Amino acid sequence: ASPPKCSATSSTDIELTIEFAIAMPSLVLYAIIFAVNVLRSQLRSSYYLLFVVHSLINIVYFISRALLMRVSSFSPICQWVLDSFGDFEFTFTPLYFLYHYTQHAQALSIIAINVNRVLSIYFHTYHKLRHYSTYVLLLAIFTIPLPLTWHLLVSPVKFISAPPMLGVDYKRTVVYPGLSILHLTVDCTATVVVAGASVLILAQLKSLQKRRKTNERSLIIVSLLLSFGLLLSATVQYLIYSLPRSSDSYFFVLNRRWILTNFVSLFPPWSLLLLSSAVRAEVTPI
Repeated sequence: ASPPKCSATSSTDIELTIEFAIAMPSLVLYAIIFAVNVLRSQLRSSYYLLFVVHSLINIVYFISRALLMRVSSFSPICQWVLDSFGDFEFTFTPLYFLYHYTQHAQALSIIAINVNRVLSIYFHTYHKLRHYSTYVLLLAIFTIPLPLTWHLLVSPVKFISAPPMLGVDYKRTVVYPGLSILHLTVDCTATVVVAGASVLILAQLKSLQKRRKTNERSLIIVSLLLSFGLLLSATVQYLIYSLPRSSDSYFFVLNRRWILTNFVSLFPPWSLLLLSSAVRAEVTPI
């Protein structure tokens, strides 16, 4: 068989450059929100703690994906990457594990944010319950993805041609469900949980004080936007799972899904800034 060839062109480089240019403002806003959360006491509630954790997961996901599938696809280095890492080996196994681990953690952190809002409304006076539940949610965010992705740590990976860019494939050393099935299951579960939490929050909005009602309405809109992103992510995972490998449709979805994944990863700080007056009040002076 002839060695794989990279088909990246200057058009590919332009598309990748646009993608990174779009991402930069969101990464800067994430950094500002981190700084505000550390320096300003107004944003030190459990909700904002979970949101910061969600944001950190988003950043790690974006970086791991960028290093694996975006930077490697620039035309000056694309063929070198294929020639050097086109056979199964363990060089990029940790990064591949991190890429999939953080995708699951994204969905779970969105569930945690919504559960936090439900507890805040229905158990507003139970301070100890809300305090300890935050740590339980944080523990769940970081531990549940492990049984879903541990097998990747012992799986060699290689770069493959996914015209016009590069992709990454892994060799199964452990009999385990397919990655697309696992992501589809987690994303769909998270979407259902978030929808249920939103219904519970909406049911209690009328009974809240006016100030709290306005704040909760803003936060629930943020949660619904996150849920919409999860729904889109689940749709993409279904297409990746169902489309024939090596088909034009498969590669189209694979190479254009960055639009949706960037929405899921990079839109949250903008939605919070636009919808939360507390965040705007703290961020504006910076």
